[in-house]
Amino acid sequence: MVNEAMNDTMQTKDAFLKKFNRSKKFYAYYPYPKFPSVSITGKACAMNCKHCGRQYLKHMVSCPSPEELYRKCLGFDKKGFKGVLISGGYNSNGWVPLESFVDVLARIKCETNLAINVHCGLVPEELACDLGKAGIDVISFDLIGADESIKEVIGIEKRVEDYERSLDALVTSVSSVVPHITIGLHGGKLLGEERALEIASSKTISALVFLVLVPAAGTAFEKALPPVAEEVGKLISAARLKRPDIPIMLGCMRPRLLEYEISALNAGVDGIVMPRQETLKGAKSLGLIVQSVEGCCAIPLSFGG
Repeated sequence: MVNEAMNDTMQTKDAFLKKFNRSKKFYAYYPYPKFPSVSITGKACAMNCKHCGRQYLKHMVSCPSPEELYRKCLGFDKKGFKGVLISGGYNSNGWVPLESFVDVLARIKCETNLAINVHCGLVPEELACDLGKAGIDVISFDLIGADESIKEVIGIEKRVEDYERSLDALVTSVSSVVPHITIGLHGGKLLGEERALEIASSKTISALVFLVLVPAAGTAFEKALPPVAEEVGKLISAARLKRPDIPIMLGCMRPRLLEYEISALNAGVDGIVMPRQETLKGAKSLGLIVQSVEGCCAIPLSFGG
């Protein structure tokens, strides 16, 4: 299967670039170690989403108070780090409880050179406005396109319209908003991804990131099968053709298998987080110029690599 995927890269260079009307740049993102992920709730989360089960929080830097976040970020800046992802567990309403951290985020922006990416969840309009006033660089927003997934996977009594409403509030308030669509979120089954893509494509967004379900140990979906690489490629290709004007990325949460990367590459993706060497060779064979970026794929490229 891997060999077949590699053979698929043997399109002519001109045909590939013309098909997607894209630039010749391909970005390889490396968040570690200069773009750490921080949890403002430590390992705590009021939810128990089936795809996460609080497992991802265990691998983040714990900063459960504004004072601790400030100290940590000053330390990151002194070490020459590029930026930080601010995240954490959800409250019972489905968003990361950032209210008491807004002032310190503004202070960090003023006193350091760090780029700040906030993964916020289903925030209300007032909090979206406050995050914009704090001057953060980008919002990473999980966009779900099926009511069934919101109820059965996330475990909250909300609808797709609530997610779109929150996205609208963020787009209005924050200069850079990057929706994240998890392919196969519903236990590996495709459900609502096309609707999520339609919603994202209709908004003034800065970029679009695709993730792929990882059946993580210790979660309700640990025995699930992720969607096949071809399905991932089809969605990315559809996004590429809908929005040729924005960067489209394959993010860090995905099965680390070559076929997913090659499928995304052939679908016209602009960048991949921690790609394999075979993928970089495939990109070069298509006439793309590989550029390494020490950071998160949602952050504007002006923050360097």
